[in-house]
Amino acid sequence: DPHRWLAETKWLCEEVKERESKEKRLRCYLMQSREQLKQFTQMKEAEHQSLLKQIKKQEKLLEEVHREKR
Repeated sequence: DPHRWLAETKWLCEEVKERESKEKRLRCYLMQSREQLKQFTQMKEAEHQSLLKQIKKQEKLLEEVHREKR
């Protein structure tokens, strides 16, 4: 039946379009999530480096105080 075949073909085309659209949205979401994760990782690394600098600064001050006491 050509009418049935045409209807099924149209339905399949819509299904494919819908799935492609969903895949595109998911890929976009994945890229955004990866970018966010990259930014958070960079922020945490910068924060980590800043804290290490503060610790080193405090250690130097402590050493100076100990030297002055002696």
